[in-house]
Amino acid sequence: MLPLAANAQVIQNYFPALGSGAGELSTEPTQVKAARAYQAQGFQSGPVIVNLDGSEGGGYDSNVDMLPAAHSSAVINTQGHLSVVSRFPHNDQVHGDISVSDTRYPSRAVQNRTTWTANVGGTHYFGRDELGFSYTHLSLVQMPSEAGALILSSPVPYTVEDGRISYLVHTHGRASFQPFVEAQRYAFGRPATVNNAGAYTNQTYRNRVVINEGVTSRYELMAETHLLVVAQGTEIRYDTPASGYPSRNSNGFSILGGYDAGWKGPIKFRALLGYQMRRYASTLYGKITSPVAEAQLSWEPTRLTSAVLSVRHGIEDSAFEGVVGFTNTAASLVVTHALQRNVLLTFNAQVNKASYPATPAALKGTPVYQVASDQNTYGFGLSGQVFLNRHLSVTANYSYLSQSVYQSAMFPVHMAQLSVHFAL
Repeated sequence: MLPLAANAQVIQNYFPALGSGAGELSTEPTQVKAARAYQAQGFQSGPVIVNLDGSEGGGYDSNVDMLPAAHSSAVINTQGHLSVVSRFPHNDQVHGDISVSDTRYPSRAVQNRTTWTANVGGTHYFGRDELGFSYTHLSLVQMPSEAGALILSSPVPYTVEDGRISYLVHTHGRASFQPFVEAQRYAFGRPATVNNAGAYTNQTYRNRVVINEGVTSRYELMAETHLLVVAQGTEIRYDTPASGYPSRNSNGFSILGGYDAGWKGPIKFRALLGYQMRRYASTLYGKITSPVAEAQLSWEPTRLTSAVLSVRHGIEDSAFEGVVGFTNTAASLVVTHALQRNVLLTFNAQVNKASYPATPAALKGTPVYQVASDQNTYGFGLSGQVFLNRHLSVTANYSYLSQSVYQSAMFPVHMAQLSVHFAL
C-alpha cells in the first residue's frame, strides 16, 4: 500500500508513543480478528511463531519528486517482511522483524530507492515488575515533502540506530514508575543529484546523537485506566557541525500529564499535554519553547469497524542550516471496515503544519538567513483489500495530497496502486 507521503518526521511512525515501555508487542486490530478465516497462520514450532509475507505492486504517481515543479511516473513496488515471535511463561516474550521495500520509477530513475528496517525487542517480568528492551535499525530516505527536510531533487539517504530500555516498577499501592533511556544515532548520506549548485551534497554535517532519559509515573484509577506524568530530558550532539555555522547542539526537557483509558469496551483514549523547552549551545539560537501534546482515540463500534484518531504537537529538528528547530502539529484519522469476511476497506486522512521560526537577526545578510515560514499538508486515501485465501490477497488504493515544501505554494500529488500480497 502507498502511504501518505508527508509526515512530521517519518521515523516517528516506527517508535512507541510517549510514556510507553520498550519492547512491547502491538495489539491486533479487532476487524482483523473478524476476518481470521482469511488470515495467514505462519509457521509455529513450540513457543516460536514465524510469519513471512511480501507484495508486488504497480501504479502511478503524479509527482515523484515531491516538489512544486516535478515529474510523474509509473511506479513498481516490491516489499517483503519476516517476523519471529517467541512467547514464554509469565508473559515474557522476545520478537524480531525485518522489512524491505524497493521502489522503481521507470520515467524518473533518480528517485529509485531501496529501504529496509529491522527490529528486535522483548519483555521480561520480575514478579510484577517488567523489563523492556528494543533495538531498531532504519535505512530510509528523506523527501522534501517531510517537515524539516532539505529541498533537493533526489532522495537523501539516511540511517537511524535506536536503542531503548525501560523498567516498570510497581509499588504496593496503585502507583507505578517506569524509568527509561533511549539513544538514537542519525547518519546522512549523499543525494544522487541536487537541484542547485549551492545545495549541500555532503550531508554528514547533519549527523547527530540524540539521548532521551526520563520517568513515567502511573496511578491506577481502575483496571487498565491510569493517570500519567512523563518527565523527559533530551540531549542532542552533532558530530561535525557545518563550517562557519553556530553550534546546533542543544539540551532540553519536557513535562507532561495525562490520562490513559485502556478500557476493554469499544472506546480507548490516551492523551498527554505539557510543556517542552530546547536551549541551544549557541546564544544566536537561544531557546525554543512550546506546548507538547500527544493523543489517540480508538473507537470500535462493532467487531467489523474501527476508527483511530491521532494528534501530536511538539518541537522537531530541522535540516535547514539557518532554522535549527521548529514546532510541528500533525493529526491523522484511519477508519477500517470489514465489508465482508474477506473484504477490508480503509479510509485515512491527515493534516500537518510545520512552523519554522526566523533565522536569528545576527545572521541577516548571510547565505543561511531565512524568514519565518509555514509548511502545510492535507491529504486522504482510500484502499480496498480482498482476501482470496489465507495466502493470497489483492489491494487497490488511491491517495491525494495537497502540500508544500519550505516557502513554496501548495501543490497536488495523486498516487494510485494495485498490488498482490503473498503470505506464509
